[in-house]
Amino acid sequence: MKNSNISAADKKMRRGRFNFIDVLIILAVLLLGAIVVNLFLPSSLFKTSSTEKQLQYTVEFVGVDEVFIDKINDNDTVIDSVSKYGVGTVMAVDKSTPYTVLQYDNESKVGHLAAVEGKYNLLVTISVKAEYNESEGYSVGGRRIAVGEKLSLRFPDYASEGYCINLSVAE
Repeated sequence: MKNSNISAADKKMRRGRFNFIDVLIILAVLLLGAIVVNLFLPSSLFKTSSTEKQLQYTVEFVGVDEVFIDKINDNDTVIDSVSKYGVGTVMAVDKSTPYTVLQYDNESKVGHLAAVEGKYNLLVTISVKAEYNESEGYSVGGRRIAVGEKLSLRFPDYASEGYCINLSVAE
């Protein structure tokens, strides 16, 4: 019967009261959310230490016309076309691999690789000092370097897109 003496306004005020326990609960939920986000995102909210390493990576340019195969030379400076940041120096260029396409023979019902005259696959090995971060891998000027990564690169006399096919740390 004591409840009948409490007015509707008093009940409404009790429901809307915000206290110290509510603040603790909200802080705990926010902290838990930050920890979950940190676990699943590749870039950590909490910075981890990074180290600098000498890196050599190989980029394959596919189907390059023979007119351009001599445009990339040893010791050329390599620039990332997107960030405009230097991403290394050319160490070696392999110009000997012909560009091939799959041709299907209807009579024998067999496919075979056929070289396309005047086109080559270039393998360009680049050396650079890169930062290594446990959560993100290798990067140069904020540009991630990883096997399978598509790179838009500029050389003094040539520009093209290729894929990183090899990566090694020079000791």
